[in-house]
Amino acid sequence: MTSITIPEYITHVQLSKSRRPKYYTKGSKIPNKYSSYKKYDIKGRLLDNAGDPVIANPSVVNKPRMLKINGQQLYSGNMNAMVRSKVVNVIKEFMNAHIPKGLKLPFPIYVKADLYTPMAAKNWDLDNQWIYHKCFLDALVTAGALPDDNIMFVTEAPAFRYFPVDTLEERKIVYHIGEETRDEILKHPAYVAYHGWGTSDDGPANKPLKF
Repeated sequence: MTSITIPEYITHVQLSKSRRPKYYTKGSKIPNKYSSYKKYDIKGRLLDNAGDPVIANPSVVNKPRMLKINGQQLYSGNMNAMVRSKVVNVIKEFMNAHIPKGLKLPFPIYVKADLYTPMAAKNWDLDNQWIYHKCFLDALVTAGALPDDNIMFVTEAPAFRYFPVDTLEERKIVYHIGEETRDEILKHPAYVAYHGWGTSDDGPANKPLKF
């Protein structure tokens, strides 16, 4: 079995280097603390007593815009195509950096996964982290460790088993990759024909160990 550890896996993707200021404008809801301000500039922005536009998002201005990785957002379709592509590509690149150079896996394979992260809130779902698995399998293909990640090569996709840790710095994902041994796969005519295996009573006679 081959195990690949992804230490301090990324939890957020930077979408932009800094956020632009937003302003209160005519017709928008003005907080009570600004109720004494009555003047607007020619752009319709609320002005403070010094004549400067009142910023509506001061806590995030000039800070990077970060998106928390959550498969639910991708699943729901609420994320636009450009953002979705960026999130997926960033995760793939991060995963690929931790795949050993020159790794060649026997195939078909099964993949299991362990997630180590603090519990924090107690109402989050493990299955919402599925995007890491998809990106990891894609990264294996990109790295040349597998020809493809379809069912001819991957016969068990990973699902997380959870391990709580105390600090965020201890977080990691560990993928365990093993060679498929089930007769249902190794003796199945579709697999034998696809991979060009010879057969024997004990299973494929010339099953390759690597491609």
